[in-house]
Formats: sequence, C-alpha cells, structure tokens
Amino acid sequence: MKHILIADDEPLILKGLVAILKQHPYPFGSIRTATNGEKALQMIGESIPHLLFTDIRMPRMDGLELCRAVHEKYPTVEKVIISGYGDFEYAQACISYGVKEYLLKPFTPSKIHALLQKMLSRGEVAFSISRYEEFVEQIVDGIWALDDLAAQESLERWESYCKTASASDADYVRMLSDGLPMVHKRLTVRGFRPKPDEAAEPREAGKYFGHVCMQISRLIEDLALQRGGQDLMQKAKAYIDERITQELSLEDVADFLGITPPYLSLLFKKVYKETFVQYRIGKRMLLAKRLLEIPHYRTHDIAYEVGYENYPHFSRTFKKVTGLSPLEYRHAMGIK
Repeated sequence: MKHILIADDEPLILKGLVAILKQHPYPFGSIRTATNGEKALQMIGESIPHLLFTDIRMPRMDGLELCRAVHEKYPTVEKVIISGYGDFEYAQACISYGVKEYLLKPFTPSKIHALLQKMLSRGEVAFSISRYEEFVEQIVDGIWALDDLAAQESLERWESYCKTASASDADYVRMLSDGLPMVHKRLTVRGFRPKPDEAAEPREAGKYFGHVCMQISRLIEDLALQRGGQDLMQKAKAYIDERITQELSLEDVADFLGITPPYLSLLFKKVYKETFVQYRIGKRMLLAKRLLEIPHYRTHDIAYEVGYENYPHFSRTFKKVTGLSPLEYRHAMGIK
C-alpha cells in the first residue's frame, strides 16, 4: 500500500488534488499535505511516502530545493512536479534530482489518474544490492576517517533506503543487521579488526537503528584508540595541566598534537570518560578550592588566578561543580 504527500501553498490546489487522488481505485495508505517545502521535508522525515507531489513555487523552501533534499536523503521516493507552463523550463532542472514526471496546471482527474496508473504500474521499489553496498562503503569511509558526523549522515541515508525498500518491519531489521558484518569485513580488509560485539541486539524495528548507530560509534572509538590514542591523550592532558589558567581551546590542543579537533574530542572522551571542557573546568575548580583554603587570598583574585576574568561566571561555575559558592565553601572550611 502506497503513501502520498502533496506540497503546495495553494489551498484550492491541495484540496482538489486530494479529492482526485481519493477517487482513484487504488487504495492509498495515506494522503498527507504540506503548505511549504520545509514542512514537507519535516513530514517526510517522520514518515517516508512512496509518492511526492510538489509545486515549484512555495515559501520557505521551493519545489526544486525540496526535490534536491529528498533525492539526497530519501532516494526511493518518487517525485512529481506540479508546475505552470511558465515554470516548465525551471521544472526541467529537477531531472538531476530524480524527477521523472510533471503535472502541468490546469490538471484534470483523467490526467492525474493516467499519471498515477503509469507510476503504479512500475511496481514496488526494487532492492538494489549495488546501492546498498554503496551506502555501506560510505559508512566505512566515515569510520576510517574517524569522522563520526559523516558516518552518522551516511547511516541516516542508508536507513532511509532500507525503510523504503523493505516490505515489512522484519525485512527492515534484516536489511540493517546484514550491513554490520559487511562493515566489519571491509574494515578488516583495511587493517582494522573490530572487537566482537557483546551488546544485546534488539529485534524491534523502532529500536534497531539506534543499536546500529551505537555500534558504528563504538567502531570509531576503538579505531581511534588503536591508532595510538592513549599516548596522545597523556600528552594532551599534560599540555592542558601546564596551561590550566590560560584561555586554551580544543583547537589549540589539537594543533599542538597535530590532529583534528573532532579526533581530539573523540579520543579525550573515550580515554577519560569526560569532555575536554569538563576536564578543564574540573581542574580549575580543584585549583580554586586549594586557593580558597588560603585565608589571605581574595575570592575575586582567586577567580582571576584560575583563569576567570568574570567573577560572577567563576562563582556560578564553582557552585555548579561543588554545590557551594566560593564564600560558602570558605565558611564551611572555617574561614571568614
């Protein structure tokens, strides 16, 4: 059963098209509507349709931009451009975004029914193993580059493809689960042998993709550590400790180590179980507590001493970490 989404900012067009589609003998699963491309893209993310009808001219995001975004993220969605004769040349630019059909205004029920019959006769989306392997390779490239963001973006495109190409929830889970051994095998060929996966594997369709995402993140972390992450992070910590009162950014430390900031962030959290910022704040507050235990030090001077030019900021941070303000901490130590 197919699902349809219509994107058009003209209420009469939407109402008329919905009425005509409902008259078609094919029992569509759902017919949803959106008044602009931005809303349509959001709705597609929530539930992927089989067919998308979209007007060319819409506010926020026009039909061309919508088709481009859908083609990149949801390649199996069939797209129909709704356009006037004056927009026809503009509509032709959508060919590169997988658009194969155009619906010219004014349209009639017979014209739309003929178009639907043509599209429905193509049958369900055929599963392409080459397309599937292409997504897997993109995920492996992201892992190998230790680029968690790129790997997750590839995962989302792959998941969208599996969702639209599968016939059932069980089929969807199987398609995703089949991909993990392929990822492991390709990483092994490149010289990285992943550790066995000991995590419990959910079988529910709604939870399985989250499980896959966690497995890919774990692979990136393990690969990063294998590439000498432990030694690098000891150097990073020593460098931070020596400059704990200075304005030191993640980029500064990464530059010193000769690695990228995302790689440093990933390794630091993996090795020390906290972020770079959390570690730096913790060290500064530890130093602040030692100085607060010295009676003749003024709290404002201590704030500056540990790297805070703004005293209120220092006071808020200290209380967030210790549960006490600087003055309350001193009073608790018996210092007035």
